[in-house]
Amino acid sequence: MGRDVPAFNPEDGGGFSHAAELTPGRFAPPSEPNGTIIARLATSMELANETAPMEPSEIYAKTDLGLRELKERRLNLPIAMRGLLILIDGNRTVAQVLVKARALKLDLQSLAALERDGLIVKRFSSPSTGPDNAPIRQGARSEDEVERYLQAQQMISDAINAHLGFRGYGLMMRLQKTANVRDLHDLLPDFAKALVKRLGIEPATPIVSSIERLISGT
Repeated sequence: MGRDVPAFNPEDGGGFSHAAELTPGRFAPPSEPNGTIIARLATSMELANETAPMEPSEIYAKTDLGLRELKERRLNLPIAMRGLLILIDGNRTVAQVLVKARALKLDLQSLAALERDGLIVKRFSSPSTGPDNAPIRQGARSEDEVERYLQAQQMISDAINAHLGFRGYGLMMRLQKTANVRDLHDLLPDFAKALVKRLGIEPATPIVSSIERLISGT
């Protein structure tokens, strides 16, 4: 005779686990219009991944942990992985690193493993492009855009400090390198994903949506 298994109740849990919120089908999409960052997260299965897929034109840099590992060798990385870590210099794109990594018999999964272990962090996202795949040139910024950028940057910074703590170290580094609302727009999906993983879809929705509206000027 089987025993009844109590249903999971998120309100009963503690600590930092939010597994129920990350399992497909265990949460309902928020009542936000289609096309928002949160709506896209809710309808995609990317929440099941530890890290977002790397794009060939993205640029990664070593974190403080990665720099310490090269000096102190505390993690005892295999020689090939250590060589891959050395290749990450904040200037080479993912594609350029992978070309050199072939000699080490390593691939994109190895690069993702370094990111997952906190040894590298995305420094620059893929450049935004127009319909003809040409980079979008930023014109002179209006006073309104500058004000929206400063407000949105502060809101993201406050949210990282309040809800992510040390887990948001990489995001904070990227935030500090932003210069305009386009940079914040490129950062927002990764910020939203981290916040949803930490808080759950419902608490994260109003935070991300308000920042998204500010960035878009709507």
